[in-house]
Amino acid sequence: MQKVFKNGNSLAVTVPKVYAQELNIEPGSSVAWKKSKGGLLLKSAKKRALPEGITPEFVKMVNEFMDEHDDVLRELAKR
Repeated sequence: MQKVFKNGNSLAVTVPKVYAQELNIEPGSSVAWKKSKGGLLLKSAKKRALPEGITPEFVKMVNEFMDEHDDVLRELAKR
């Protein structure tokens, strides 16, 4: 059983070591959640190739911007 904890504006859980190893999940890995009848399914997400002209540095800057301004972006999305 895992405890849920607050992480910024989200809720988070830890992945037990045995499952992380089995799914090759390590710090920085991407995972995908899928809703199922019994709850949520966690899968290791395969990295997609970036579109031509998009650099990893640009993606990092966009993600940092979105994290920093999450509340404003959510309000704008409601309009």
